[in-house]
Amino acid sequence: MATEQPTGYNRDPGPTPAGGYPPPVPEGRNARGAVIFAGFAGLVVGVVLVGGAWLLFGNDGASSDAISAPDRLDKYVRQGDAKAYDRNDRGRDLAKQRADWDRRSGERLSAAYHGAGAVVQTYTDDDIETTLMLEAVRAPATVPPYVPYTDPEVLGMDHPAEEVREFGDVSCAIRNTAPDQSYVISCGRSEGDLTVQITHVSGDLGQDPAAVAKLVDTAWDELA
Repeated sequence: MATEQPTGYNRDPGPTPAGGYPPPVPEGRNARGAVIFAGFAGLVVGVVLVGGAWLLFGNDGASSDAISAPDRLDKYVRQGDAKAYDRNDRGRDLAKQRADWDRRSGERLSAAYHGAGAVVQTYTDDDIETTLMLEAVRAPATVPPYVPYTDPEVLGMDHPAEEVREFGDVSCAIRNTAPDQSYVISCGRSEGDLTVQITHVSGDLGQDPAAVAKLVDTAWDELA
């Protein structure tokens, strides 16, 4: 005796499948509704997931408030304001280029901290014998910084190749290249949503981490 066929199927579909007939296909209107509902549900889930990710991993305590570099740090002026650049057109062109690079660097620093307010400013003395780069961002950062481990005994030195020295609230990463030669990699401090550091130090200042740390404190007092 033939098995009764479900409503909606061809009256003569052939022999009954071993597993029975599948359920009827919904009418077109219902099918479209199911697809729309599924898409909407997926959208809602996606928004929730993205929103949750932002809440969990968003800006990590950063602030989008703008931040401006001081006109000077102790005896150091913004590089574009150094008197040496005003002596000829070539110097003035270099000053404009340096200012543009600092602006672009500030944009990169901000992007690295998910849009936090940030500024990068290069300073120098009037004769451009010493330069340093101030990097300030309204976001927390890890202080003291990481430096790789090295064994000074193996190297035949009094200090490891790189080390961290503390100067009050400022931590400086130092590179030791000889028993009596050390150079500042960076000095910085961080608290709350403000991080200030000085990097790319040239000239004699780069061999005086305590002096660089003092400049960090000077900038901090201006920006905090």
